[in-house]
Amino acid sequence: MAGENSDSIPRGEAALLARMLPHLRPGPEVEVGPGDDAAVVRLPSPRLVVTTDTLVEGHDFLGHATTARWIGCKAAVQNLADVAAMGAVPLALVVAISAPAGTPATVFEELTIGLTARTEAEGASLVGGDLGRAEHLTVTVTAMGSLPLDQEPVRRSGALPGDVLAIGAPRLGRSAAGLALVLGERALVRPGADGRPTVMLRGIQDPSAARLVQWHDAPDPDLSLGWTVGRNARAMMDLSDGLVRDGRRLAAASQVTLDLDGAALAPDVEQLSGLAAELGADPWSWVLHGGEEHAMLATFAPGGVPAGFRPIGQVRAPSGHGPEVLLDGAPIEGAGFDHFG
Repeated sequence: MAGENSDSIPRGEAALLARMLPHLRPGPEVEVGPGDDAAVVRLPSPRLVVTTDTLVEGHDFLGHATTARWIGCKAAVQNLADVAAMGAVPLALVVAISAPAGTPATVFEELTIGLTARTEAEGASLVGGDLGRAEHLTVTVTAMGSLPLDQEPVRRSGALPGDVLAIGAPRLGRSAAGLALVLGERALVRPGADGRPTVMLRGIQDPSAARLVQWHDAPDPDLSLGWTVGRNARAMMDLSDGLVRDGRRLAAASQVTLDLDGAALAPDVEQLSGLAAELGADPWSWVLHGGEEHAMLATFAPGGVPAGFRPIGQVRAPSGHGPEVLLDGAPIEGAGFDHFG
């Protein structure tokens, strides 16, 4: 990452691990941690929830606009969110890091710090992984969680007509706004010696801009909603690829139509309108189609939306067009993020 080259290039995998492993603090559920052929983790339940995801430099992040610590945090969040969206409690993560030859040791160490900090914040442990060489920095995380024997997984397919659509976040569109600053070459991130990066802005007056870049680089949703009050949801998923795109996935799985409430989303749009005006962008696009929020998107029975969630729409029976996502009863243009779109 830009500016993270103050350390000498390590000599071999053992030297890298000597920098990385001291930052791991396995919890009491870990019987065997890093250093053996595999980790051994005590399961609180025989029902294991498993997911995996990858971040690739140049596709999922740009080196000049983030830091290794933030990349580690983001890699943990996007996987922990998938576990949480099933109603499961995070348990353990393993990570594979591949990087070009000559990558400074501090990048590996900072990645580990970011991964470990976010993993431990959710009560889980980073228990091992793998190091390799690649043309671009790549971070692949596999996350594991557990479900109690008497708890059904919260799937995408349980929404019913009459349910309330809700989001476990106070605002939407933040990550997309931060990404717009990055792609518009209006933001540059410099790492600090204390681990606190500085976001440098070019030609931007909006006071929230730096925070939006940070939210894009290292989103900080309340994932605990998934395995606490979210267990009462009829359907749930994490918001990875945008409200409309992910909403269509939930609608298709449940064979329903989701009708978004424009008045409920208007405050989200309003808070982004100043920056959008500076960038010549549409804040509604950020709110409706912006990805990488990783908040819990769920449906609840009428009157059952719990604290931590806020209503943003209604679940209706599908029309003749089949399952879809509408805004105040009208079709929505745009598709959201697609890796191969």
